[in-house]
Amino acid sequence: MGFNIVYGENAQGKTNLLEAVFLVSTGRLLRGSRDSQAILHGEETALVEAELAETGTVISVELRRGTRKKAMLNGASLPRPSDVLGRIPTVSFSAADLAIVRGEPADRRHFLDSELSQLYPAYLRHLSVYKRALEQRNALLKSAQDGYVDDEAFEVWEVQLGSHGEELRRYRRDWVASIAPAVAAAHAELGGGERVALGYVEHEEGSLGVGLATGRAEDVRRGFTGIGPHRDDLSIEVGGSEARPFGSQGQQRTAVIALKLAVLESAASVLGVPPVLLLDDVFSDLDQGRRSRLVERALQLGGQAFLTCTEREQAGVELVGRSKVFRVVSGEVSEA
Repeated sequence: MGFNIVYGENAQGKTNLLEAVFLVSTGRLLRGSRDSQAILHGEETALVEAELAETGTVISVELRRGTRKKAMLNGASLPRPSDVLGRIPTVSFSAADLAIVRGEPADRRHFLDSELSQLYPAYLRHLSVYKRALEQRNALLKSAQDGYVDDEAFEVWEVQLGSHGEELRRYRRDWVASIAPAVAAAHAELGGGERVALGYVEHEEGSLGVGLATGRAEDVRRGFTGIGPHRDDLSIEVGGSEARPFGSQGQQRTAVIALKLAVLESAASVLGVPPVLLLDDVFSDLDQGRRSRLVERALQLGGQAFLTCTEREQAGVELVGRSKVFRVVSGEVSEA
C-alpha cells in the first residue's frame, strides 16, 4: 500500500512500469498499442508477472509475436486474457484518457466498458455475448445484400442483442448516475469553478428487441446494425456546455481527472478495497494547486498508487516524504 513516485527523464521506461501493472490487471496495454509493440525489439516474447502480497497469487500475461496473448493464474492458463479483470482492480490516468472528453463516442463507450467490466463480472459476460451476437447479425446483414436470408436466422441473434443489450444499458445508466455526484465533488476540489455533469445518452428510444426487428430492412440496406448500446454515448458537460466541442484544454483535463477520481471511489466502494491507481505524467499540464488537490484526494482514498514524473520535485516535498521513490534509467528501476 502507499504512494510510489517513479521519476526519470523522458524515454527511459517510466510508463513501461505502469504498462506492466495495467497489463496484468486488464489483459490490455495502457496506451492502446498493439501487443507486438510491447515486445522488446529482437525478442519473440514478453512476460509480465505480478504476485499479490496478501494471497501469494501469481498473475501472468505473456505476449508472443504472431499469436494471441495468453493469461495465466498460478501457472494455469486462463480461457481468455480478459479473465484477469477484477483480480487486480486498477484505475489509470494518462494522456490517452483525454479521449474520453475529446474523442468520439466510441472512446467513451470503451471507457464505460473497461471500468464496468472490472467492477461487475456479469457486465463482462453480457458484453461478450452482445459483441458476438452483433458480429453475427452484421455478417447476416451483409449476406442479405447479396441474397435472401431467412428471418429466423436474424431472430436468433436479435433475441440475444435485445436481452443482453438492455442489461448493458441498465448497468451503464445506473453506474453513471451513481458516480455523477462524486465527479462533481472531485471537480470542485480540483478547482474547476464550473459545474460538471454526466449523463448516459441512448441512441434510440423504446424496446431494443422491437427496434431491431422493425429496423431490419434498413439495416440490410446499410450493412450494419444501426441501433443498440454500441451506438450510445456518455455526455460530459462543463458549465452547462458539452466539454468536447466547447471546453478548453484545462477544463477537459480537469474533467477527466475528476471522472477518474470518482471511478476510484466507486471501485473502492463496490469491491471493498481500493484499486491500484496509475497516474502517468499527470502533472505536466496542471498548476501547483490542482496537483496538490489531486494528490491529497488520492491519498484520502487510500490504496496503492504509482505516479510518474520527470523530476521527483514535481510531486512536492510533502508527497515525496510520504512515498517510496524510484528512479528509472534506461529501463532499470532503482529505489532512490
